[in-house]
Amino acid sequence: MIAGMDDAIALQKVAELGARNGREIKIFNAVDDFTKHGQKPLERLLGTTDYVFELTREREYEKIGFQIRSQGLQDVIIRAPATVEWSRINRKFKDQRIIKEFIAPDAIVTLVDAEWSIKRKLDTMVGADPFLLALKARNHTIYEILSWMHEEVSLSEDWARYMKIPHYVFAVTEPSECLYKIVTTKDPWMVYASYSMTYSTPEMRQVINQIIRRLRQYAVVIDPQTVEIGADYESLSTADKESIYAYTVHRDLHWYVGKVDAVVAIHPYPERPPLSAGMMDELGHARDYMKARYMIFPKGFSPFTTESYIEKGHLFEKADDFFDYLDGIEKRPKFTENFETQGEMRL
Repeated sequence: MIAGMDDAIALQKVAELGARNGREIKIFNAVDDFTKHGQKPLERLLGTTDYVFELTREREYEKIGFQIRSQGLQDVIIRAPATVEWSRINRKFKDQRIIKEFIAPDAIVTLVDAEWSIKRKLDTMVGADPFLLALKARNHTIYEILSWMHEEVSLSEDWARYMKIPHYVFAVTEPSECLYKIVTTKDPWMVYASYSMTYSTPEMRQVINQIIRRLRQYAVVIDPQTVEIGADYESLSTADKESIYAYTVHRDLHWYVGKVDAVVAIHPYPERPPLSAGMMDELGHARDYMKARYMIFPKGFSPFTTESYIEKGHLFEKADDFFDYLDGIEKRPKFTENFETQGEMRL
């Protein structure tokens, strides 16, 4: 709930997208249920013993599971934290047993945001609930915010492993269709879009964006540009820069590449710049994770590219050739719903 900050808003957008496509997506807010919609403030619950708060959570998860079964609900999202930062202690909720027994989810998704965005929201919020205002008063550092996020992802992974279900990480700024597809489609094709974010001009970024838009017809696409480094990065301390750099690499290689079905590398440059070091590192990790790998590369074929990074038959000189391959050879099905693809990314 802190790792994403705007996660509740993102979930509501998914429900609205469902309504436009004639599907009711029911959202349960476990935090509201824990607190009885504010009658038992979260900060008070966190001040009780762990045992009392655990019993409170168990009771509410049982109620949610009962409502899902008794009402025959099909498309459901439950907003629930795996951890909560309070009084500089990251409180971990080991609720996986009760969730598996009474809810039996199909997947767990951790919603995250850029660390600078979270800090800005905490620093500038006014009139918020006492819990968030208390967090604001503690003036948490960039490193602490990144640590929250890592703890949330790590424990969520443990939940998913215990339940033997997939775990994914999405930015709250990803298009609503990403989470919508997870909710409404059994085992959708998950793809990470890899490309150079350092050298791309605005014109080439548009070319890349168009390829990603086309790819969204076939897959849930994780786009790294939805979490960009903040504009004030150069003014930060050396320690903050090191933390952000390490977190960014870890997120892209392990939270993204390590969890998808395939990586599609997009390098639509006939000449310079050279292949992105970050993109090649992502392809290398995808190989080690035994993920499918594709590449759009007008420069032509290279024995180093085809033998070391890209599977045979997965290197394409034109984007149209790649999509023809998905249609004709792999026969990938397309999503038929009316998705609102968000082309404007926050930069």
